[in-house]
Amino acid sequence: MSFSTRTPMTDTQRVLGQIERGEVRAGADAARQIAARHQAAYGNDVWGPCPDTAWADAITDLTSTKGDTV
Repeated sequence: MSFSTRTPMTDTQRVLGQIERGEVRAGADAARQIAARHQAAYGNDVWGPCPDTAWADAITDLTSTKGDTV
């Protein structure tokens, strides 16, 4: 009886194999098609502004000069 050792497949090899076999779509054309499907399903609001303004408000507060004392 003989035993053979197999080198485990890396994540990169696995993903590239999936792309080559057509199991996973990648690239600009795939991204455009996926975006078009989302826009058709959810309308133009899918790409609209995010209602969460906490980050922008925090940056504004940090960079604002009003009320500063020296």
